[in-house]
Amino acid sequence: MPHLPGSPFWQRVGSHSQVLDYHLSMLLDTARMDSYRRAINASVQPGDVVVDIGCGTGVLTFMACEAGAEKVYAIEGGPVIEVARELAVDNGFADRIEFLEGWSIDVGLPEPADVLITETIGNAGLDEGIVAWTSDARKRLLRPGALILPQRLRTWIAAAESFDDHALISDWLTPELPYDYSAAFLRSARTLLFADITPVNLLGQPEIAADTDLTTAPNETTTSTGILQVDRDGTLHGLACWFDSLLCPGVTVDNSPPREDSSWSQGFLPLAEPIEVYAGEQLRWNLAVSADGESWTWEIDLVDQQSPLSDS
Repeated sequence: MPHLPGSPFWQRVGSHSQVLDYHLSMLLDTARMDSYRRAINASVQPGDVVVDIGCGTGVLTFMACEAGAEKVYAIEGGPVIEVARELAVDNGFADRIEFLEGWSIDVGLPEPADVLITETIGNAGLDEGIVAWTSDARKRLLRPGALILPQRLRTWIAAAESFDDHALISDWLTPELPYDYSAAFLRSARTLLFADITPVNLLGQPEIAADTDLTTAPNETTTSTGILQVDRDGTLHGLACWFDSLLCPGVTVDNSPPREDSSWSQGFLPLAEPIEVYAGEQLRWNLAVSADGESWTWEIDLVDQQSPLSDS
């Protein structure tokens, strides 16, 4: 029996109002929706079999149907799949959609797909596991030569100053807390945070931390290293990160700051202890992100003194 919104099951998984609000914010993101619609219209041909990984409320699945897909396999691991099923009926698409509940790595298809669509792009790009999902799908769910949408995903980083965002770390050390919470402080300093980054927060120009070809990327940790230039004096609180993505030739989507009316924010990789930096200094960074997007580790060193500024 399906678990409908408002049922005890739905509420145990998460507040249904929060889940629906989250998906509504994405649907109202016109830049996001317009880019995906253009890419789907350019990629899906009449008669195609399509798989949509992380279908949410089904919006990209419905777009694929309108583009001419004969069959869409819509995969979703969260309870919002029940909403998608209802919407498919209400909008006249149910006869061409098969909803599969679960994570894509745990389900199979009765036939290989011609096109893969996924919008498992997180605020920091790689944090929703898009590398793992697409790598697995290429091996098991797609025909040879199938189209993958998006095709590429680039992760950008920049040295950042943000007193408000770093307070989420430093407040664990406030003397007003009833006990010693230093363990929580250390854990939070090793956690990818989400923030609304603006150009005012940036201490220098961004650099590409990863350029991931989703048509070939293996199910492996993404690692990178490089140098960031400090362009102005300030307090280094961590690394800001965001993405841009090539959905298909000529169609892109991004959350480069600032993004007004965007359903995406950006990522923030904090330092445990902020430091003062000065224009002209350089920072060496190392970054590693697991294919499933769950594990992020990073280090930042001042090039001129080689003293570690962050625990990985």
